Amino acid sequence: MIVCLRTVVVPPEWRDRYLAWIDAGRAIREQHGILAELVCEPAVPGDETVVITIWPSHEIFDAWIATPHRDALTGSEVHQAVDYRPITRYEVTGGYLNLSGLTEHDLNPLSTPSQEEPT
Repeated sequence: MIVCLRTVVVPPEWRDRYLAWIDAGRAIREQHGILAELVCEPAVPGDETVVITIWPSHEIFDAWIATPHRDALTGSEVHQAVDYRPITRYEVTGGYLNLSGLTEHDLNPLSTPSQEEPT
């Protein structure tokens, strides 16, 4: 498994649209293998936002980068409004995820319930 980290500068007037764009792209990214995407906003206003994605492997991430579906997302007006820094890849060599804790505390106010969750 790999983690990709990238800092971005999101203009304040694009913040809500950027978060909605991340959420709207979830299904297509999941179809291409993404395991997670986290947008971490700075505690100090004006600092850069950090975007963390988790992928099963370098090969799956590289295949996503090469797909026309990604090109369609990056060609959007919202993507063009954000200043992206280079992606840094990390190998996951240890640690854990508390999956039950993550599902208990949904931190994404824009997420929509899945078909398995009651509405």
